[in-house]
Amino acid sequence: MLSFLLNAFADEPAAAERELAVKGAKKEQVRHSMMGIRDTLVFYTFAEQQAVLVLKIDNSNAGLPVSGTVYLFDPKTTEDGLAKWINNQHSDGLFPEVPEPTLVSKLPAGTFSITERELVGKEKQPNGHDVFSDLKLRISAKEHREEGKFRMPPFVDDANVYVKAEAS
Repeated sequence: MLSFLLNAFADEPAAAERELAVKGAKKEQVRHSMMGIRDTLVFYTFAEQQAVLVLKIDNSNAGLPVSGTVYLFDPKTTEDGLAKWINNQHSDGLFPEVPEPTLVSKLPAGTFSITERELVGKEKQPNGHDVFSDLKLRISAKEHREEGKFRMPPFVDDANVYVKAEAS
């Protein structure tokens, strides 16, 4: 019986490893919530790969650590389904029925580094008291691969983050 089961699956092709090249992805950056300024989330949508890479830039830490997570979805997932899933990750969950990831892979510490910082402006929080510096960051990512699942080639991209300005 066991040999029958093994033979039955031997003829099925292995799932293709998904290539997640940021250059061809749709990018969306979120820096505000209903409460005002928040940490930065950068979503890269790979619609043809049914995958999303999410970067989080922690604005509560002066080092501005960048972490990343890859989400893979069922091959039948549509671009609209991915967009609704992304919206629910940073809003109040407007969409009740969204696709669920089939794989969630937190990328290792050290995958991302900030190579440049530039002050591009200032913004006041809606309460009128707190002032935030608007920084443009150049982020460098190392290649990461999970064999048989996905490969993320190395890349460099820009993102913005708000950091609470020092009191003057």
